[in-house]
Amino acid sequence: MHGCVSSTTLMVNAPATEDAADRARQVPGLGVGLHFNLTLGRPISGAGRVRSLVDGEGRFLARGALARSMLLQGVSRAELLLELEAQFEKMLALGLHPTHIDSHQHLHMFPQCFDTVAAFAAARGLPVRMPWILLPAGVHRPVTRRLKQWGLRVLMARNSRRWQGKLTWNSGLGSIFDLGQVPRRLDIDHYRLLLEAAPAGVFELMVHPAKNAAELDGLTRIGDISEREWRFLTTGSLPALISELGFTRANYGDI
Repeated sequence: MHGCVSSTTLMVNAPATEDAADRARQVPGLGVGLHFNLTLGRPISGAGRVRSLVDGEGRFLARGALARSMLLQGVSRAELLLELEAQFEKMLALGLHPTHIDSHQHLHMFPQCFDTVAAFAAARGLPVRMPWILLPAGVHRPVTRRLKQWGLRVLMARNSRRWQGKLTWNSGLGSIFDLGQVPRRLDIDHYRLLLEAAPAGVFELMVHPAKNAAELDGLTRIGDISEREWRFLTTGSLPALISELGFTRANYGDI
């Protein structure tokens, strides 16, 4: 995408998974990680084998329900590992070797899930994405977002303390959602604000570009924002800013 994207992740149980894998294989240098998914669609391993992860119809639990179950220790770690292995193997079968592991809606931050993912990744020498909180200068964060970030900070403190030195991860992550109120029209100054707040080390500028917001109806609530990101990224102005601020474009396979 005009030299803006160097890394992406693949959800392997989605309707367009095979098409996405075909496209990814045609882009030399693009890093592709496994987007471990536990909240959308059906499990790769089969609903009967991961009963603590699915509802009565064999679909993954919604995010809120799964989060509550994890907090109450209602999710089987053996089943988490089984589904993680199945999704990883599916990606290999698609001809892609994951550069790292992250998760849909950051569900791998819950301790029992993180420990499962971390042990799996460490055994294979793979990095894991950490959704560190970015605080750009002068940005006002709504109370609800501050509360969510506090909870996320608690989880990450526990996970990073437990796995420090045993696992590789990024040192920072940011997106346009860190601007507080996402502007109706995104421009280069918005991304400058994010990149100038980035910590030293490996920083991921996370984007969710979508050419047509309507195609995401029923899948996500950020379709309109994704289309705004698409329009900005296709201007091709981001790579120059990346170079100006001294960053080197890379993917998780490089760390």
